This record gives sequence, structure tokens and C-alpha cells, in this order.
Amino acid sequence: MRAIIERQLYHPAVVLPMVSLIQIMVQVDFNLSQAGFVVATQGARAALQRSRELLCSLHHCDA
Repeated sequence: MRAIIERQLYHPAVVLPMVSLIQIMVQVDFNLSQAGFVVATQGARAALQRSRELLCSLHHCDA
């Protein structure tokens, strides 16, 4: 059981987001509301960028 937990816990898909969240929490002095705002803003910015890339690839534009 311990080996299963260690394999899943040390997986990059789990560890990297945790490290990013910890970095954000340190930057905003562990204020959960500010950290949530930063995470939401980064997610919205990433979604906007990906949608722009998708639209651009569909229309073959050079951006």
C-alpha cells in the first residue's frame, strides 16, 4: 500500500502543481483569497492564450 501511495504522490502531475501552489502561497504571504485570485487569473490567461492559438491555427494566421 505504501508503494502505491509513493508512486502516485511522487508523480510529476501531482508534484508540479503542488510546488506551483506553494510558490504562489509564499508570494502572497499564505493569504488563501489572494492565492485563489492568482490561480484563477493564471488559469484564465492560459485558457485565453490556448483559445487564441486554436483560432489562429484554424484561420492560418501569423501571430
